[in-house]
Order: sequence, then C-alpha cells, then structure tokens
Amino acid sequence: MRATLAAVMVLASYCAAQAQEALPREQALKAAFQLCRDLPKMLDTPIPTDPDVKRPVGVHAEKRGLLVFPESKLSLDAIAKAGPEVVPVGQLWMLKIVPMVDGQPVKAEQLHLVTVSGENETVDAALFAMGARKGSQGQPELLVYGKDKKPLLSLALKPISEKQENPIEASAERQGDGAEVTLKLFGKHAASFAIGASD
Repeated sequence: MRATLAAVMVLASYCAAQAQEALPREQALKAAFQLCRDLPKMLDTPIPTDPDVKRPVGVHAEKRGLLVFPESKLSLDAIAKAGPEVVPVGQLWMLKIVPMVDGQPVKAEQLHLVTVSGENETVDAALFAMGARKGSQGQPELLVYGKDKKPLLSLALKPISEKQENPIEASAERQGDGAEVTLKLFGKHAASFAIGASD
C-alpha cells in the first residue's frame, strides 16, 4: 500500500499533554518520496529552491506534523556570507498546522497549498520556501515564504553551538493551544516561531 503524507506523518494519536515527537527517518523518507512525485509543484516556490529530499527531518503530534528539507547545496559558509540577497535554505512542509503571525494563524489565501494524493487519501499540505539573508541591522535572519514573494516571517538567526547530524534539524514544544518550532542550521544558528492549528 502506498503511504500518503498524512499516513507517514501521523503515526499515532497523542494526548494533549504529550510533547511533539521526531519523525523516524524511515517515515520521513517515505513522506519525502510522496512529495517529490510531483516535482513541478514541489519546485514552484517564491524563491528558487532545490530541496535535498534524501535528508528530510520531521516532527509530528496528534494528527499534525511538519517536514523540513535542506537546500541541496546548503552550506554553513553560504549562510555566514549571505548579504542582503536571499540565499535559499530549503523547504518547510506543514500538515494541519500553520505559522502564527502577530498572534494569528496565517490565512489560507497566504499559503502555498499542495494536494498530495495516495491510494486511499488526499490531503492538502502547506509548502513554505526558506531563505537566509543579512538583515537591516547586519544580523542573519531566516525568511519563511508562503504563496507570495514577500516573506510571511522574518526570524532572527541566533548563534548556538551544538552538534547535529543534519544540515537542518527541527523540534517543537507545545505551548498552550499551539507550539513553538525551532529550526537549527548546522548546529550554529537557530530560529524559532509559533505555530497553530490550520482551518
């Protein structure tokens, strides 16, 4: 049976108090395979992206989840040397969750929705392109794009010093009715943002 994005990201139901769980690599790869079956849709982003579908990282809880692909040629050096021009960082996919902007969930008309079909199920997943640049104050920032060329989010990339296996790693911590997602780049930069349930 062919797995759908929903089937591989939703492994079980969790009680409301349980933390978000990392998606096992095997399941993340299955989700990546499902998404890249329609490359034109996957590559149709406001900034050019070339996601490395062999290195996905995911997080899931209850019937919601997210999947992150790093840019194929992403390097720490490219992020460090980024100027005012945007450097592609990768893609972020969300199922039944969306980023929060000014305390409100991003509206459906601002999302780049992609219909993902399997044998028994069809779901709409939100695709977000990600890029990095040097902000107006000279500090690096992570940009998250929805449907338009204007980013939905502009997030400070804070310095960290950690070991990590993947170019981008994701985690989420529940906060009230939503959660805070943290994306870490090469163990040297981190950016966080709030998410909430989508319609």
